[in-house]
Amino acid sequence: MNKIKISFYALSGLFSLAMAATAMAKLTTNPALVQSFDAMGYPLFLMTILGVAYLIGIAAILQPVSDTLRQWGYAGFSVALVGAVASHILSGDPIANAVPGLFLLVILAVTVVLERQYRNQ
Repeated sequence: MNKIKISFYALSGLFSLAMAATAMAKLTTNPALVQSFDAMGYPLFLMTILGVAYLIGIAAILQPVSDTLRQWGYAGFSVALVGAVASHILSGDPIANAVPGLFLLVILAVTVVLERQYRNQ
């Protein structure tokens, strides 16, 4: 196995696990997330919608059949993570609250680049 393939699969797995943990926290109404959503003025039912969307997105990026579906999954996570980072910053939260979203966005971007390199070999 070459380094690009290993890196791609490792980062895809790491990203998927992180997003699955985030989805489960949203679906189980984690008290810290409830407090954060409430402080930003978002309705709590949005947590359920995002949790389900994250699980669908994980399935989309991990499925091996459709490149188009995978790209839609990447795009959906990009929009969700940019929205999360912007929400934290624009609501006046400390920048530290936006760092996890930024970190996941960087991992996602590197994953997309590595996937393209791996598929084009």
